[in-house]
Amino acid sequence: MGRTVAVLLCALTASMVGRAQQKPDIDPLELVRRAAANEITASNSPVYFMFKDRTEEKGHAITKQVIQTPQGGLLRTIAINDKPLTPEQRAKDDQKLRKFANDAEARRKRKQATKEEDQRESVMLTSLPDAFLYTYAGEQPGPNGSPLVRLTFKTNPKFNPPNHETMVYQGMQGDMLIDPRAGRFAKIDGTLFKDVDFGWGILGRLYHGGKFVIEQKEVGGGHWEMVRQTLQFNGRILLVKPLTISSTETTYDFHPVPANLTTAQALELLYKSDEVVAENGGGVKAANKSHK
Repeated sequence: MGRTVAVLLCALTASMVGRAQQKPDIDPLELVRRAAANEITASNSPVYFMFKDRTEEKGHAITKQVIQTPQGGLLRTIAINDKPLTPEQRAKDDQKLRKFANDAEARRKRKQATKEEDQRESVMLTSLPDAFLYTYAGEQPGPNGSPLVRLTFKTNPKFNPPNHETMVYQGMQGDMLIDPRAGRFAKIDGTLFKDVDFGWGILGRLYHGGKFVIEQKEVGGGHWEMVRQTLQFNGRILLVKPLTISSTETTYDFHPVPANLTTAQALELLYKSDEVVAENGGGVKAANKSHK
């Protein structure tokens, strides 16, 4: 009797292991192609939001209220090292914000710079399917309940970088999570296994061991946004000047705003948002803790 039970348990365990390791009917490359195409489509069909952005670099954190408009984004500092600004800091920051908002040329230049960065990112996304070899590595629960597919990736030796930006792919490996239902990248975690040359407006070299993590999620109405980005890199600019990048950026508290929002209206919303934060006793530090 005991032996029979043991045999049945062994058989059941073997069956469970076999099912757990069984690869579902998923084409990793097609999944990446679809997600990359959807990212590009989304970037070409902007949806405007107001949200908070906290960037920590070298132990110094700045939290900004950001509002997106067709004329470009406006940013207002609401906390430094998770503490409200002093009256002097508030006055200086508001003066800088008003000056930028009333300077059409400055806003045009920022918008142009953003457009150029978006174009570079588009090439990076377009190159993703060809840059790496992908392997299915299982699934895990997603934040909205639907499963996320995990893929590992390594450099494709046949990949020919189309520009300086994509040269970094030749020394990168890691894993990613894709929401197959939404067809979007939920997370990309990459590490440099060798030194690589790069170009992102500048030329230089990144040393092996560098790492980046990008996380996205749906923030409302089926729209996805980057909610966390961590960069850890060392290298050289123009192969001469030392380069150190160590930062973590977190975005949260997304609220949609009208697509026809004017700069003046955006400013008014930023000031009102600051009043709401003050009425709630600050709220910045408490909100950020949940995103760390």
